[in-house]
Amino acid sequence: MPTAMIYDKVLHKICGAEALPGREFEGCIFRECDFTEACFSDFDFTECRFEKCRFGMAEFEETGMREAVFEECEVRGVDFGRCRKFGFSVAFRKCHLSFCSFHGLKMPKTAFTEGAAKECFFSECDLTQADFSGCDLERTLFDGCKLEKADFRTAFQYTIDPAINRMRGARFSRDGLEGLLASYGLSIE
Repeated sequence: MPTAMIYDKVLHKICGAEALPGREFEGCIFRECDFTEACFSDFDFTECRFEKCRFGMAEFEETGMREAVFEECEVRGVDFGRCRKFGFSVAFRKCHLSFCSFHGLKMPKTAFTEGAAKECFFSECDLTQADFSGCDLERTLFDGCKLEKADFRTAFQYTIDPAINRMRGARFSRDGLEGLLASYGLSIE
């Protein structure tokens, strides 16, 4: 039996996907929810905001994410590459992402700002004009990505191999050049 779309609701301190009032949400705000190991398979989130939520090992199989914003969230071990590709659009602000995968996603202009994306995996992603301002990218891998015009000027701890990523027009600070040359085994002082 299909559930009705939930519009413009504020959901506070929900624990688990099964406690949610539906599977389709538009314009909703999720505050301080714990979605650790939650299963969001076939859920839809359109223009939703997640504030100070936890997503440890949550499943996103065929999940719709359109203009979803994550703010001050902890996201660990999530494979966003399993989300529906059509219309996929997210932003991460002041979030701590770790061990997350973004495979094959079109994510132009996506914000990963003022937080961390540690030990994450971006493969075959379109990150054209993505904003990594103030983002800690420790041990994050970019493989076969389109990083054209992406902003890494204030990102740090990144290692990106220009030989395996398209990077024309990407922006870096002089202090970050070491992260671009690490694959060449050079000693920069």
